[in-house]
Amino acid sequence: MTQLTPQATKSISEIPKRGMPVTIITGFLGSGKTTLLNQILKNKQDLKVAVLVNEFGDINIDSQLLVSVDQDMVELSNGCICCTINDGLVDAVYRVLEREEGIDYLVIETTGIADPLPIILTFLGTELRDLTNLDSILTLVDTEAFNYEHFHSEVALKQLTYGDIILLNKTDLVTPEKLEELEAYIRDVKAGAKILHTTYGQVPLPLILGVGLTPKENYTFHLEDDKHDHHNHHDHDHEHHHTHEHDHHHHGHHSHHLENDGFVSVSFQSEPPYGGALLTPL
Repeated sequence: MTQLTPQATKSISEIPKRGMPVTIITGFLGSGKTTLLNQILKNKQDLKVAVLVNEFGDINIDSQLLVSVDQDMVELSNGCICCTINDGLVDAVYRVLEREEGIDYLVIETTGIADPLPIILTFLGTELRDLTNLDSILTLVDTEAFNYEHFHSEVALKQLTYGDIILLNKTDLVTPEKLEELEAYIRDVKAGAKILHTTYGQVPLPLILGVGLTPKENYTFHLEDDKHDHHNHHDHDHEHHHTHEHDHHHHGHHSHHLENDGFVSVSFQSEPPYGGALLTPL
C-alpha cells in the first residue's frame, strides 16, 4: 500500500503542458469508477477537468455546481465539465480540445467490460498523439467482490496488465488477510504494480493525475501492428490522416475509422498474462 504523505496532497496545478494530460479509468461494473469520477468532478484543486463518460445516468453531479446542461455536456461552476462519448471517442476529445474555456485535464471512463488497449492506442497512434499526453491508466478493483474466477477472465487480466495504477476500492469491507491475498495476486499478474487503497473512491488527486506513469514505449509493437493493419485496409484514410493530423478544427473530416478503433477494431493476441512480456515493471 502506498502511504499518503503531505507532499502527495500538494496542488497539481503545475502539470506539464505537453498536450492535454489524459487518464483512462477502467474496472468492472461496481468497482467504483463512477464514485471516483464524482470525486474528481468535485475536486477542490482548482483544476479544470473534463470527464468523458458513456452516459450521464450514473453521474451524481452536485446540483449546486451546475452551470449549464445540454444533450452532450454538463458544465460545473468549478470549471469542470462532463461529456458523453455518444459520437465517438475521438470526436468527444476534440469537443473538449476546441472549447474556448481551457481545460487542464481529461479523464475517460471505459465500460466495465472494455479492454483498455484499443483506447490507449487511440491516443498513441492517431492524430490525438500530438494534442494529448497519455498520463496513466487507472484500474479500479472491488476488493469485496474479488474472487479468482472473476479475475481469470481475459478482460480482467488485461485491465490489470495495462493498469499503471491499481486502485483497491472498498477496503473497509474486507479483512487485512483478503487485501494481502489480492495484492499478492495482482503482483503475480503485473510485477511492480503501483497499488493504492481507498474507500468510496476517495484518493488525493495528485496520486492519480499528473503522475506520468504510462510507459508509452512499451506500446510500440501494438502501434506498428495497428499501422500495418490500417495501411492494408484504409490506404486513403491513412494518407488523409497524415496530411491533416494538425488541422483539428476540421476534425469532422478525419479518419472516422479511428473513432471505432478506440473501442472495437484493434486485434490483440498473446499468451497469458496478456502482453506482460511487453510491459516492463514500473
